[in-house]
Amino acid sequence: MRAAALLAITGALGCASARTPGEVDAADPVDGADPVDAARLDGPEADAAALDAATPDAAAADAAVIDARPIDAAPPIDARIIDATPIDAPCTPTWTNLLGNGGFETGVVPWTQTSTIIRTSAQMPFAPQAGTFAALLGATNNANDVLVQTVTIPASSTGLRLRGYNCFVTEDIIITDADVFTARLETPAGVAVETLLTQTNSNTAPICAWLPFTWTATSGGHPGETLVLRFQVTTNFALLTRFALDSLALEAQVCP
Repeated sequence: MRAAALLAITGALGCASARTPGEVDAADPVDGADPVDAARLDGPEADAAALDAATPDAAAADAAVIDARPIDAAPPIDARIIDATPIDAPCTPTWTNLLGNGGFETGVVPWTQTSTIIRTSAQMPFAPQAGTFAALLGATNNANDVLVQTVTIPASSTGLRLRGYNCFVTEDIIITDADVFTARLETPAGVAVETLLTQTNSNTAPICAWLPFTWTATSGGHPGETLVLRFQVTTNFALLTRFALDSLALEAQVCP
């Protein structure tokens, strides 16, 4: 009779539970723990899955480390090595002639003369310094001889000078400063800019000798200006003083 009662109780329990042995209800908490995912693996496979999820792939990890490292930047380039020459490198100034026909060998142009100043050797009392032509001012008494040429000074000019040869000779050793030679720079309007030389019969020798000269402008290089080089001689009524010029060059000091 006790056996029958046990069977009845066991059957009742089996109907109420309907669970197989070892089965855990996912909805029932076990001792206060979180519900267990029915799809979670048990045993070693579960441990491996957890390890895989927690450990990044080795290649990805290496890539992350590589990406995280700063890229080795190239060393800075020294600009002095690329361009060792300064942009505004200083130049060596040179003297450049601005005059045309400074030896008077090609006629009058570009000079302008008020009388017959540019002469052949046959028209002069002495030979030219070079070639067969020279300029002779003061060949007559009561003269007012003018010889001019207009030039444009380069914008980079830092100096200006007139070079050449002269032969000044006088017969007048009596009257002081009776015959006067002037070389000067002036504007096209005739305004004096600078006098390069003034000489009279009083400081002139009685014998002609061609001598080299350099007359330097002390007022600067006159960059970018248009100037007139003007020679003028005035003489009195007697005893000539002749002022001859040859092989002229009006030079500007410029950076090429």
